[in-house]
Amino acid sequence: MAAASLLVSALSKRFERTAALSELSVDAQRGEFVCIVGPTNAGKSTLLKTIAGIHRPDAGAIWINGRDVTRLPPKDRNVSLLFQNLALFPTMTGFENIAFPMRIARVRQAEVEAGVSEVARLLRIEHVLHRRPSTFSGGEQQRVAIGRAIVHRADVLMLDEPLTNLDANIRIALRIELKKLHRELGQTVVYVTHDQVEAMSLSARIAVLHEGRLQQFGTPDEVYNRPANRFVAQFMGSPPMNILEVELSTDQGAIQLAGDGFRIPLNRLPRGQGFSRLPREVAVGVRPEAVRVKTERSPETPFAGEVFWVERLGGKNILDVRLGRNLIKVVVKPSHAASRRGLAWFGFSPEPHHLLDRATGVFFQ
Repeated sequence: MAAASLLVSALSKRFERTAALSELSVDAQRGEFVCIVGPTNAGKSTLLKTIAGIHRPDAGAIWINGRDVTRLPPKDRNVSLLFQNLALFPTMTGFENIAFPMRIARVRQAEVEAGVSEVARLLRIEHVLHRRPSTFSGGEQQRVAIGRAIVHRADVLMLDEPLTNLDANIRIALRIELKKLHRELGQTVVYVTHDQVEAMSLSARIAVLHEGRLQQFGTPDEVYNRPANRFVAQFMGSPPMNILEVELSTDQGAIQLAGDGFRIPLNRLPRGQGFSRLPREVAVGVRPEAVRVKTERSPETPFAGEVFWVERLGGKNILDVRLGRNLIKVVVKPSHAASRRGLAWFGFSPEPHHLLDRATGVFFQ
C-alpha cells in the first residue's frame, strides 16, 4: 500500500436508491497522472469528492501515502481538489486568490510570496497577480484557480473537469501547460474529464467508469487498442469502434466470421480460447481507421458498401457506410477517391482480441 500515492479499494457510495460508486478500485503511483473518464453520471465527481472526504463512503477504503484516510475529515487528508465551477474570490487580487490556501495554513509571508511567484511563473500569469477576477479572461481565471490548487503542495492533486467551460483553443493550450506543469512538479494527479481525447493525451493511465462501476483501468494504448468490453470500445475513440454481429464457423479447417454483407477469415483465436469453447454468435470490433476502402473491388477490399454520407473534418473525412444491414464509420484522408456518396469497396482484418461475446458484452482477451 505504501508504494502508491493513492489507493482506492472496493469503494461504494449510494445516494438514497442510486448507486453512485460500486466496489470501485483504482490507484495512482507517486508522481503519476491518472485520468478518470466516463459519461455524465458515471460517478467521476463522486469519486473525487469521496477521496477528498466531502462524501463518506458506505464501504471500501482510501489510502494516501500508505495512510488509511477513509474516516478522516478533509483537512487531515492533504489533498487538493479543483472543481469544474470556479470559485475565485471576486474582491481579492490574483495574488491573494492563489495565496489563500497558504494563508489558511499560516505559512510565513516570505514563503507565501515565494510560492505564489513560482506558481505564477509556471502558469505564466504574473501579469494578473495585482488584478481582480472581473478583469481576467476565461483562460486566466482557470490558470489562477489551478495555481491556487497547486501552491500548497498536497499529496494528491485532483482536478474535476477543469477545462470544460473554455474555448477550444484555450483548452488545447492549457492542456499542454498542464502536461508541462506535471512534468516540472512531479505531483500525483487525478484528473476527471468526459473528453476521451484529453484523457488520451494527458494521462499515464485511464480509468473508464460507467454507472459507478470501473469498466477498465490501463494505459491509453490498452484502453484504445484492447478494450475490455463494448462500452469501452465505443466510448474511447472518435468515431467509436464499429461493432458488427457475426457467426463463427469453420470452412475446411479455416475459422470464418460471417456477417451481413461480408465473410472474413480469422487468422487466430483469442489467447487461451479453443474454437469449441467459443459461442457461435459473437461480434467483432473494427476501428474506423482500420477499414480499408477503394473505389474498385480488389483482394484487399472485397465487400461492396454504400457511402451515404461524408463528414469533412479538414484533416480527415468520416464516411458513413451501409455494409449489408450494418451501418459503419470509416476514416479516410480528405483526398481519398471514395470521399463521395455512392458505391465503394471495403475490407478489414479483425484482431483476435477484438472478438466480443454478444451475451456478456466482454471481449475475449
